[in-house]
Amino acid sequence: MDETTREAIRQDIANSRDELEAARILQREGKYRQALSRAYYAVFYAATAVLGLKRIKRAKHSGVQSAFGQFFVKTKLIELEYNAIYVRVRESRELSDYERGFVPMADFANDKIEDAEKFVARMEKYLREVGARIEE
Repeated sequence: MDETTREAIRQDIANSRDELEAARILQREGKYRQALSRAYYAVFYAATAVLGLKRIKRAKHSGVQSAFGQFFVKTKLIELEYNAIYVRVRESRELSDYERGFVPMADFANDKIEDAEKFVARMEKYLREVGARIEE
Protein backbone atom coordinates (compact mmCIF):
# COMPACT_ATOMS: atom_id res chain seq x y z
CA MET A 1 0.00 0.00 0.00
CA ASP A 2 1.43 3.38 -0.94
CA GLU A 3 1.78 6.19 1.60
CA THR A 4 -0.94 8.33 -0.02
CA THR A 5 -3.48 5.53 0.40
CA ARG A 6 -2.30 4.82 3.93
CA GLU A 7 -2.67 8.50 4.88
CA ALA A 8 -6.15 8.71 3.35
CA ILE A 9 -7.23 5.67 5.38
CA ARG A 10 -5.75 7.17 8.56
CA GLN A 11 -7.61 10.43 7.93
CA ASP A 12 -10.90 8.60 7.32
CA ILE A 13 -10.48 6.71 10.59
CA ALA A 14 -9.62 9.93 12.44
CA ASN A 15 -12.75 11.53 10.99
CA SER A 16 -14.78 8.51 12.02
CA ARG A 17 -13.54 8.72 15.60
CA ASP A 18 -14.25 12.47 15.70
CA GLU A 19 -17.80 11.89 14.49
CA LEU A 20 -18.38 9.27 17.21
CA GLU A 21 -17.14 11.67 19.84
CA ALA A 22 -19.42 14.40 18.50
CA ALA A 23 -22.37 11.99 18.50
CA ARG A 24 -21.84 11.19 22.18
CA ILE A 25 -21.47 14.87 23.10
CA LEU A 26 -24.66 15.74 21.24
CA GLN A 27 -26.46 12.81 22.83
CA ARG A 28 -25.48 13.97 26.33
CA GLU A 29 -26.87 17.41 25.46
CA GLY A 30 -30.17 15.88 24.32
CA LYS A 31 -29.56 16.76 20.67
CA TYR A 32 -30.64 13.36 19.39
CA ARG A 33 -31.35 14.29 15.77
CA GLN A 34 -27.91 15.80 15.40
CA ALA A 35 -26.32 12.87 17.25
CA LEU A 36 -27.87 10.45 14.75
CA SER A 37 -26.34 12.39 11.88
CA ARG A 38 -22.88 12.30 13.45
CA ALA A 39 -23.22 8.57 14.19
CA TYR A 40 -23.98 7.95 10.53
CA TYR A 41 -20.94 9.92 9.41
CA ALA A 42 -18.77 7.84 11.74
CA VAL A 43 -19.98 4.74 9.88
CA PHE A 44 -19.59 6.44 6.49
CA TYR A 45 -15.96 7.41 7.15
CA ALA A 46 -15.09 3.97 8.54
CA ALA A 47 -16.59 2.29 5.45
CA THR A 48 -14.73 4.76 3.23
CA ALA A 49 -11.50 3.79 5.01
CA VAL A 50 -11.87 0.08 4.28
CA LEU A 51 -12.89 0.81 0.70
CA GLY A 52 -9.64 2.75 0.43
CA LEU A 53 -7.74 -0.51 0.88
CA LYS A 54 -9.02 -1.54 -2.53
CA ARG A 55 -8.69 2.01 -3.90
CA ILE A 56 -12.46 2.19 -4.31
CA LYS A 57 -13.96 5.67 -4.24
CA ARG A 58 -17.62 6.53 -4.50
CA ALA A 59 -19.10 10.01 -4.83
CA LYS A 60 -22.48 9.27 -3.27
CA HIS A 61 -23.52 7.92 0.11
CA SER A 62 -25.48 5.15 -1.58
CA GLY A 63 -22.39 4.26 -3.58
CA VAL A 64 -20.26 3.87 -0.45
CA GLN A 65 -22.91 1.67 1.15
CA SER A 66 -23.29 -0.44 -1.99
CA ALA A 67 -19.54 -0.85 -2.53
CA PHE A 68 -19.04 -1.79 1.12
CA GLY A 69 -21.64 -4.54 0.73
CA GLN A 70 -20.27 -5.72 -2.59
CA PHE A 71 -16.56 -5.77 -1.83
CA PHE A 72 -16.49 -6.60 1.88
CA VAL A 73 -19.73 -8.25 2.98
CA LYS A 74 -20.56 -10.38 -0.06
CA THR A 75 -16.95 -11.56 -0.18
CA LYS A 76 -17.18 -12.43 3.53
CA LEU A 77 -14.27 -10.21 4.52
CA ILE A 78 -16.69 -8.47 6.90
CA GLU A 79 -19.65 -10.14 8.60
CA LEU A 80 -23.19 -9.60 7.28
CA GLU A 81 -24.34 -7.90 10.50
CA TYR A 82 -22.18 -4.88 9.67
CA ASN A 83 -24.10 -4.28 6.45
CA ALA A 84 -27.31 -4.30 8.52
CA ILE A 85 -25.77 -1.82 10.95
CA TYR A 86 -24.79 0.45 8.06
CA VAL A 87 -28.37 0.37 6.75
CA ARG A 88 -29.95 1.06 10.17
CA VAL A 89 -27.67 3.96 10.98
CA ARG A 90 -28.07 5.49 7.52
CA GLU A 91 -31.86 5.20 7.70
CA SER A 92 -31.88 6.85 11.13
CA ARG A 93 -29.78 9.73 9.78
CA GLU A 94 -32.13 10.19 6.84
CA LEU A 95 -35.13 10.23 9.17
CA SER A 96 -33.50 12.76 11.45
CA ASP A 97 -32.31 15.01 8.63
CA TYR A 98 -35.26 14.87 6.24
CA GLU A 99 -38.42 13.65 7.97
CA ARG A 100 -40.37 16.64 9.18
CA GLY A 101 -41.71 16.02 12.65
CA PHE A 102 -39.37 13.13 13.43
CA VAL A 103 -38.39 13.34 17.08
CA PRO A 104 -35.96 10.61 18.11
CA MET A 105 -36.01 9.45 21.70
CA ALA A 106 -32.91 8.95 23.81
CA ASP A 107 -33.02 5.14 23.61
CA PHE A 108 -33.34 5.21 19.82
CA ALA A 109 -30.36 7.54 19.48
CA ASN A 110 -28.30 5.53 21.96
CA ASP A 111 -28.97 2.30 20.07
CA LYS A 112 -27.80 3.82 16.79
CA ILE A 113 -24.71 5.38 18.38
CA GLU A 114 -23.83 2.01 19.89
CA ASP A 115 -24.31 0.46 16.43
CA ALA A 116 -21.96 3.06 14.98
CA GLU A 117 -19.36 2.39 17.68
CA LYS A 118 -19.54 -1.33 16.96
CA PHE A 119 -19.19 -0.72 13.22
CA VAL A 120 -16.20 1.58 13.62
CA ALA A 121 -14.49 -0.82 16.03
CA ARG A 122 -14.91 -3.68 13.54
CA MET A 123 -13.55 -1.65 10.63
CA GLU A 124 -10.55 -0.59 12.74
CA LYS A 125 -9.95 -4.22 13.68
CA TYR A 126 -10.10 -5.26 10.03
CA LEU A 127 -7.69 -2.50 9.03
CA ARG A 128 -5.23 -3.64 11.70
CA GLU A 129 -5.61 -7.29 10.59
CA VAL A 130 -4.57 -6.40 7.07
CA GLY A 131 -1.67 -4.24 8.26
CA ALA A 132 -3.06 -0.79 7.42
CA ARG A 133 -1.23 0.76 10.43
CA ILE A 134 -3.98 3.26 11.24
CA GLU A 135 -2.36 4.39 14.50
CA GLU A 136 0.75 6.02 13.03
